[in-house]
Amino acid sequence: MNTTATGYALICFDGLSLLIDQHTIVCLNNMAMLQSEGHEEKNSETIIEEPACKVHSLTAHLTVAEKINTRCRYIVVLQADGHHFGITVDSVQSLPTQNPILHSLPTCMSISGSPIQAYVQIKETIAFCCDVGTLWCYINSLERRHEFKT
Repeated sequence: MNTTATGYALICFDGLSLLIDQHTIVCLNNMAMLQSEGHEEKNSETIIEEPACKVHSLTAHLTVAEKINTRCRYIVVLQADGHHFGITVDSVQSLPTQNPILHSLPTCMSISGSPIQAYVQIKETIAFCCDVGTLWCYINSLERRHEFKT
């Protein structure tokens, strides 16, 4: 994770807090607004128009969401290695934290290739630092494995 960034975003899904570099966020879509525009029945790939990208449901094992789960409140479009991809999240909060104190994961919790490599304490919350580039690689590899199975 780039610790020289000027700000971070705290995103949350299923109670898991992730700290990501704000510069990786391309746009944020509020599900309430999308639903009021009549998008709730559309395929997830057609909901996000600019920039066009697939939306992955973090509550469904990072697969491409066939329909967006209405319990998720936001879709965050991220950019990694020139690729845009969306993820569904429950909450998004901007944090003007500079140079947070990162703690390494215990060896028994470290998984090779995991987008989570460290954690940080923010007030009374533990947030896991998520590298968006590694997250994209992980999602992309899952997508390819899924394509081979069908």
